[in-house]
Amino acid sequence: MIPRGRPTLDIHDVAARAGVSVATWRRRHHAAFAAAVQPLPGSVRPLIYDAAQVDAHLAGEPLPALPADPHPDDLLTDAEAGAIAGITASTVRADAVTGLIDRGTERHGRRWWTRSAAEARAGREAQYKGRTAGAKDLAPRIARTDPRVREVAAIIAAAEAGTARPVTAAELAEQFGVSTRTAERLMAKAGEARREES
Repeated sequence: MIPRGRPTLDIHDVAARAGVSVATWRRRHHAAFAAAVQPLPGSVRPLIYDAAQVDAHLAGEPLPALPADPHPDDLLTDAEAGAIAGITASTVRADAVTGLIDRGTERHGRRWWTRSAAEARAGREAQYKGRTAGAKDLAPRIARTDPRVREVAAIIAAAEAGTARPVTAAELAEQFGVSTRTAERLMAKAGEARREES
């Protein structure tokens, strides 16, 4: 979360303020900095820091406190906005594309949403009600049997009974308008079905 109206810095900005390269900053200064200055909550890739706290650390002064009370203009990550709105982070991003929530603002290479936008989204129903996360099917899905398998099984049964001549995969392929390989699969499934019945 970025508190309302607070300028922020990523590690490149911090190094620039210190007047050194990022490599030098990481090698010589970052350990002490990370022990003293905490990244803003929810910030990852990149970690971002409050500019006033960074400046105070670089000047050797006590760090100013961040605002403690939530404000409608606080900037939130997709996960933080989703937690307030009661939806997932991916739904926040999808809703920004479809207009169910504003598009947010970009800072440090990622998108942020105001607390007020997340709270407004919480009052609206989702357009698409898909499966609940973690839901399990109540019953196993029914596998549909290809009707051609029954026909092929009947043809094979007739051939075995002597009432019809044996049929080849090439003939079945021509009869059903499929490839020879598909006809071979139909014959195999028909054989399995007949074995299950007997």
